[in-house]
Amino acid sequence: MRLSAGLGFRFHVLLALGMLVPAAFVAIIGLFRLRELDDRMLHGREEAAALVSARLQAELGVDLEVLQRLAAVSRGPLGAATPVVDATPFRQGRAQFHYLGGVFLLDRDGRVLLEEPQRERSVAPSPDLPELRAVLDTAKPAITGLVRADGTSRAWALVAVTDWEGRAVGAVGGVLDHALSHEPRPLSMLSLSPGGTAVVVDSHGGILAGTSGAADLSDACIQRIAEAARGRQTTAGAWAECDSASASVVVAAAPVLVAPWAVAVIEPAEQVLATTTLMPGSLPLLALALILIAGAFAWGTARSVTRPVATLTAAAERIAGGVFEPAIPDLGDDEVGRLGNSLEDMRVALSELVAERARHAEELERRVAERTRELEIANAQLRERDEARAKLLRMVITAQEDERKRIARELHDDTTQKLAVLVMGVERAAQALRQEGRPVPLEEVKQLAVSALDEVHRLIRDLRPSVLDDLGLYSAVRWYAENTLSPRGIALRCELGELEPTLPAAWDIALFRMCQEAVNNVARHAQAETVLIQLGVEDGELRIEIEDDGRGFEPDAPRPEGDRLHWGLIGIRERAELLGGTARIESSPGHGTRVEIRVRLPQDAVAAGRRQAAGEG
Repeated sequence: MRLSAGLGFRFHVLLALGMLVPAAFVAIIGLFRLRELDDRMLHGREEAAALVSARLQAELGVDLEVLQRLAAVSRGPLGAATPVVDATPFRQGRAQFHYLGGVFLLDRDGRVLLEEPQRERSVAPSPDLPELRAVLDTAKPAITGLVRADGTSRAWALVAVTDWEGRAVGAVGGVLDHALSHEPRPLSMLSLSPGGTAVVVDSHGGILAGTSGAADLSDACIQRIAEAARGRQTTAGAWAECDSASASVVVAAAPVLVAPWAVAVIEPAEQVLATTTLMPGSLPLLALALILIAGAFAWGTARSVTRPVATLTAAAERIAGGVFEPAIPDLGDDEVGRLGNSLEDMRVALSELVAERARHAEELERRVAERTRELEIANAQLRERDEARAKLLRMVITAQEDERKRIARELHDDTTQKLAVLVMGVERAAQALRQEGRPVPLEEVKQLAVSALDEVHRLIRDLRPSVLDDLGLYSAVRWYAENTLSPRGIALRCELGELEPTLPAAWDIALFRMCQEAVNNVARHAQAETVLIQLGVEDGELRIEIEDDGRGFEPDAPRPEGDRLHWGLIGIRERAELLGGTARIESSPGHGTRVEIRVRLPQDAVAAGRRQAAGEG
């Protein structure tokens, strides 16, 4: 049933997708086109707001020009000690204003010198008005936002009156009386849709003018338009702050550059945006109906396929679980039926194959058991050989060292004594000849005997250096290298590890002999100036490196016939292999020679080194 449900689900999904994907594609393309139309409509509203702003800006510019002319006329009288101003130009200038309802003249301190028309209460701004002080300080014209004064809200246009040096000595200004019912001519240019409105707002949220419906705008909407005035940028969009309880709106706002104002055009979204009118609210229901229809078609189609497939699935699961009975029934002559026949043939073949595999498994287990016993025997033999090799190593090294001790004793007890007696006899004979005044040819014989005695002493030290027994491997290697290389003028540097492992005597002897052979090769053949010897323990291995700067050689180069083998290097490798380690010789002509010996230390030696390190720590 799990396969049937999965296959039926796929049939449903594929058929539904076959119907819905093209419809969704068409809907997406249509929505994209509608979005483009919305953008065009918003851009058109932006242009309309910008056009009204430009017209309002032009008319305010005319008012500022009139004020500039009046300021020029007033420049002379304000320079006098007692200014007498002619009111005629001011009365004539009033007729040229677009928005100014009255004009006035102020001195440097903000006192009113002239006002036209005369009123019971002056409409001039307070001397402390920041915009007025800015005009008097900078001599730049300015238009203010709405300012609350004397129970009413006013806005002013201000122009500085300057002297011949360009300094502000006063100001000419005009008042914009605030009345919401007053509609500037630029706002009347707009063709607003039903329910739309237009408004002029200053940067502090004061409404300077507007069409019908402006009074119904919320404070949040007014403040959003004020942000456009402060930002000095044209913008348009669906602002939630301006939505009413019954409809969403679209707002386009454009700043008035000569004043801290902004013009906003507010219209219902359904009158502007195509997506709000051309996309019905029943679209989700239509999509749901299409999905249900597609599901019905898919269910009927899947029903004719999933039943036989469920039968084949159950049979396949039994076969996968190792159950080959019962047989698969006949499912007809269509594709599913042929699949059932093929699965039945496979069931029979698998049943026979499993039986054959069981027989082979039994045979394999029997052979594995035999091979395991053979491997155990071979491993036991290898262990016996390793033990025999270790025993042979101890015997060989012990035999060699015993023979060396015997030879050393014989040389010391017999040969050296005879040579010493020979030296003394030659010395007595030489003294007797000197007393008789005869020539003494025995001096050369004496020197030869002394040299032979020294050589025998050296052989005794080489055969069995007592320092190896007294001081250990590290000191023995350094002692031997110093006594062998220093007399030949070869500089020696030894770098010895801080902790010396405790090794069996056979190991110490074998390692010392490898170092002895390497040092002898340097002394005899390398023609070196400096030699570096390093001994230390690293990762459970004893590492020995002997490096010189001599003439070097080619280790793997073929030797001419009759040339002797490098028996010393061969002996180093053989001794390292007997200890289970490796010896590597690196050399090339003109670049010196480097001998590296690495030997894995016995476990008891490693543990003793760790205890020694812990005790010193």
